[in-house]
Amino acid sequence: MAKDKMKLNEEKFAYAVVSNFDPQEADDLKASKAVLKRYLTAYYMAERFNKLEDRQFDQGMDFSLLASGIDAITLR
Repeated sequence: MAKDKMKLNEEKFAYAVVSNFDPQEADDLKASKAVLKRYLTAYYMAERFNKLEDRQFDQGMDFSLLASGIDAITLR
């Protein structure tokens, strides 16, 4: 498991996602909506990743639950 916290820049990540996206739409409005939808999805995905990453490092690992589970295992 990684020891260093990773943080994505939401804006840069979303821009990187849409920079190579080529919507297959003939209508400019539909193409713009497809790009915007992809950008916002990538932005919120990076935002959620950062929140989960923060939570992972804030809580730390609780080995007592793991130890109690291992203690409950019996070999036959």
